[in-house]
Amino acid sequence: MSTEATHELVEQWRALQCAYLKTSNALDRELSSRHGIGLNEFETLDLLAEHRSEGCRMKDLTSVSPMTQSALSKIVDRLEKAGYVRRAACADDRRSLYVELTDAGSHLHDEAATTHRELLEANLPV
Repeated sequence: MSTEATHELVEQWRALQCAYLKTSNALDRELSSRHGIGLNEFETLDLLAEHRSEGCRMKDLTSVSPMTQSALSKIVDRLEKAGYVRRAACADDRRSLYVELTDAGSHLHDEAATTHRELLEANLPV
């Protein structure tokens, strides 16, 4: 790779990293101050909202989330204690757990999603 190509690649990485950090920090701040949840909690609620109709197994949630299984489990624990999600045993596989939004979790998600989408639009190039 030429020096110029390497420089362009590094600059591309820095621009991507800058956009990510700026956006994720803004999201975390605003979601916390307006809705009392952090970005990771919102992202978990958002993924669950996408699977609202069919339910979501914990292992499926782990496969679509960029978080580690351990981190995601801790977030689901916090959301469950706050009353935003519930876990239920899977009837056809006793080793699996379903995770679903409660009514309070759906309401919180709907409100926080507006903030999330506004900040994405304000911070990311389209």
